[in-house]
Amino acid sequence: KFVGDFKSLANEADASLAKHNALELEIERLLKAVVSRDIMIIMQNESVVDTSDLQTELEHMKERFENCIIKKESEYAKLWNDW
Repeated sequence: KFVGDFKSLANEADASLAKHNALELEIERLLKAVVSRDIMIIMQNESVVDTSDLQTELEHMKERFENCIIKKESEYAKLWNDW
């Protein structure tokens, strides 16, 4: 019985680690996609001519990244708690 319980716990730990790794990869993928999209928007936006406009765009981009990370961390916490 002990061996069976241990194997079950090991399987649950493996599944949890796999979920964690999958979420980390998803966060990285989303961040790369957001960065690529935002860089393209900035590069294509002809109205960005002075550094104050660029700084504003970069601040908005940073805020979107932070919100994306917070959302994914919340999703991970929910998965962890549901486990």
